[in-house]
Amino acid sequence: MITAARHLPIDPDEVRAAKETLISRGLLRSVDEPLSVPGEIDRSWRRSISAGATRASGAFQFINEFDADSELARAARPVLDRLAITLQDMKTSIFLADRTGQIVARRVPGASDRARFDNANAAEGFDFSEESIGTNGLGTPIQEGTAVFVRGPEHFNEALENLACAGAGIRHPVTGRMIGSLSLAAPVDVAEMMMLAMTREGVQQIADNLRAAVGRREVTLGQSYQRHRTKGPVIVLNSDTVMTNVTGLSFLNVEVHARLWESLLSQDWDQGPHVLDLDLHALHARALAHRLEEHDDAAFAVEILDRQQQSPTRKMTSPAPVRDAFVGVLQRTAARSHGALVVTGPSGAGKLYVVREWLRSEGHDDPLVLEGGDLQSLGSWRGDTAETLASGGTVVIRRLEDLDVRQISAVKTLADGLTTARLVFTADLSRCSEAVLRMLSQVAVGVDVPALASRGQELPSIIQALLAEIEPRRRPVLSAATMQVLMRWDWPGQVAELRQVLRNLAAELPGQSVSPYHLPERMWNAANRRPLTRIESAERSEIVAALRQCDGNRSKAASLLGIGRTTLYRKLDVLGIDDEALRS
Repeated sequence: MITAARHLPIDPDEVRAAKETLISRGLLRSVDEPLSVPGEIDRSWRRSISAGATRASGAFQFINEFDADSELARAARPVLDRLAITLQDMKTSIFLADRTGQIVARRVPGASDRARFDNANAAEGFDFSEESIGTNGLGTPIQEGTAVFVRGPEHFNEALENLACAGAGIRHPVTGRMIGSLSLAAPVDVAEMMMLAMTREGVQQIADNLRAAVGRREVTLGQSYQRHRTKGPVIVLNSDTVMTNVTGLSFLNVEVHARLWESLLSQDWDQGPHVLDLDLHALHARALAHRLEEHDDAAFAVEILDRQQQSPTRKMTSPAPVRDAFVGVLQRTAARSHGALVVTGPSGAGKLYVVREWLRSEGHDDPLVLEGGDLQSLGSWRGDTAETLASGGTVVIRRLEDLDVRQISAVKTLADGLTTARLVFTADLSRCSEAVLRMLSQVAVGVDVPALASRGQELPSIIQALLAEIEPRRRPVLSAATMQVLMRWDWPGQVAELRQVLRNLAAELPGQSVSPYHLPERMWNAANRRPLTRIESAERSEIVAALRQCDGNRSKAASLLGIGRTTLYRKLDVLGIDDEALRS
């Protein structure tokens, strides 16, 4: 690949010809036919073609969904202001994008420059990701992971061909993840190579500000710890840092931190400190908890007032996800019943897992498992079931919501002839037909397994038991912050989704430590939303009501609420309102 010297002028016609050649011949063009453009531009063009990026000047997407006061925006604001003063006489503008490539801030020196960039759609809220508009000074550095200088027709989109842009990606100093990009842009005929050096320097200053902000939070937390420190156990914590004295160490592990944090966030702190009953690790305790008001982010001090050691039996019990909450109920129900059992709950909630754990706790072998939807085509199921039951085994017919109506009578006859509770059904009652519901009400007693999202305090134990299914050397190690993210996710896919997430982590990070940023992006994005104040909760309810009244139409809802459309979009992001929230 031929890399052009960045200080030499480019031949616009030659660059356009190279781009058209690549587009017309496609990505399978032989590597023996190098393009006369820098390697990073060649790679970006190829990604742009592969992603279907637009070349049309009028096809930019206006997203306008960003937090103008995000951690990145706060760290970048003084840097952008300083650069704007330095560059005010150089016809150079400054742009900041978030990790998606959306422009979240800009500094433009004058009215004519503002008009130029407005015409190029280079304004807050527009999508400058490489996937959307192709090679450019904001999206391409995020993809390349390094500084990039894009000049004139090296841009993929025609609207940007009169500009030269020096851009660099911004990495978070703690997590190392790409969180945005900074770009300096000027008319192509006045652009200078020094723009690239200034961009790199600006990115470094933003990273320094981010690092200092993280440091300040920890310093403030340490000062709070000193004020609340006593001879007894004390724990001072925020979302990612814990400080404790030696006597407080016996209370802490990853599971405890996650449970404690969620418990603290759920309290109403308008009434002042709370006395809480805590169940931490091998200890029961009562604690006095304070919210630390001097912190911008949520932070708490927890002073242990008294504690009671758990019994040795309980202390040695290994985590069992569903066993603690539901297997005991199933045991007692089975002991009282001489007929069939039904375990109900939403799809994927772990109903079959509950049954297996119950049987193992009773010392029984694994059951014969049949799919309700397969019985119609499975001619031998009656004989197999009768043989298993006659030998003292257990039969599970799962997903009764899929049962063919022609098999209902046969299933009912089988259940009617039972003398022991060794026939178990699983069903999502919300999806069962009236005939199946009527049959279940006549032949089975049930145990309900609720949705995973409603079992937040059990989730760490469920996670530990699911991790135990993974080979020890491949088992990922979850940090406390990672456990917090998992506890805040609503798990639409139930236990099945959780199991798949853990297995994916084991495949990607076998035996390694897992940070929140190793989880699917949708999870840590949702978890990073701070708890809402009472006023914000009320505002969120009003906005959701208006959107529902307007059938989701943002413009109509904004008018109904008496606010601008842009303001509404920002509030949707800040208050965590998405399509799922409107359906719930």
